[in-house]
Amino acid sequence: MKKLAVKTLIPAVMATSIFSSPANAVAKFKINDESSVWISLLLQLRGEWIEDGQVDGSGWRSDFYIRRARILFGGNLTKNVDFFVETDNPNMGKDKVIEDGTKKIIKSNNDTKTFIQDAWIRLKFAKEFNLVFGQILLPFSHNNATGATSLLGLDYNLTVVKFPPTSNFVWRDYGAEVMGLVKLPTGSLDYRIGLFDGVESLNDTGTGVSINKDDNYRITGRIQYNLFDSEGFYYKGTYLGKKKIVSVGAGIDYQKDAAADDYDNPTRVDDYKAWTVDLFIDYPLASGDVATFEAGYIDYDYGNLHPNDGTAIYAQAGYLFNKKIGIGKIEPIIRYQSFDSSISGNDITDYYLGLAYWIDGFRANLKAEYKIDDRDGKDQDTLYLQAQILF
Repeated sequence: MKKLAVKTLIPAVMATSIFSSPANAVAKFKINDESSVWISLLLQLRGEWIEDGQVDGSGWRSDFYIRRARILFGGNLTKNVDFFVETDNPNMGKDKVIEDGTKKIIKSNNDTKTFIQDAWIRLKFAKEFNLVFGQILLPFSHNNATGATSLLGLDYNLTVVKFPPTSNFVWRDYGAEVMGLVKLPTGSLDYRIGLFDGVESLNDTGTGVSINKDDNYRITGRIQYNLFDSEGFYYKGTYLGKKKIVSVGAGIDYQKDAAADDYDNPTRVDDYKAWTVDLFIDYPLASGDVATFEAGYIDYDYGNLHPNDGTAIYAQAGYLFNKKIGIGKIEPIIRYQSFDSSISGNDITDYYLGLAYWIDGFRANLKAEYKIDDRDGKDQDTLYLQAQILF
């Protein structure tokens, strides 16, 4: 651990000096009284120290890479029509392990490329009724519908998202969605449901087995009750005291003949079904501190054909201290995620102990996490350090 501490000290000091002057706000341009566009940049730079990660399976291996580099572009054409487009180039420079005969090689992956990750147009007929078309983040759980710019911890609870392998692109799918916010006597109801491509058709002429042979739609939807304030198109992992959120949500995900034992060479096919319930609390206290808690349960049904068949649980909590220490505010964060697969050898449980240093909210922050890995097979703990700017 002494070597690990020394190896993390220098990049930590460098990252702190980089963010002594936080980035400015999103660049906005007015075209006329109804039309405007804006452009933004998200940059997350990460360092990892992986236990037993060196080529001989010993020691702590360090790895520096670009976790996310996104250009975000959006705007309003009229008061009733808006749009959003986002690119990404994730994990550029992240180490990859190559087995070449008797050799084991670790090298940075610079073969990543920039791609369009979100692209949608929204027609806003009323606050209670909107239509969205395009490449859309699937409206399933609070966890997977949260924007990467505004996470509580260092990253998503990635372990618990088990969509069919060929059914999405970075949790997005192509289709159309109806969404709206209905005001109630107490609180409000956020609903969203859509038809998407999902798993496309595949016919294996060798086995005679077909996946989604009738080109069935994928149906994904979510409903969320907000006791106090409501959230936007993309949820946030925390609102840093700017909103009072207490919400309970539920989601469904279904596609006929979309579950398979092997998505390249299927021998058995069944219907894919998933459902979830979740709770999200982000509560500003009288002292100015903010308490955050989120938890969810997900049930995935692949007909016991695939390792993604099983149940998942995730929970995370943070406590933001309002008092500044230096140039930012401190927030200790803990996370837990677990997946219990119906296929043996695929269970995963991770514990995270983290700390966020909010220099200028989501526009400039530092985060550190230590992951305790407890999964089927070899356990491998990891220490993470990440710097973020959002311009």
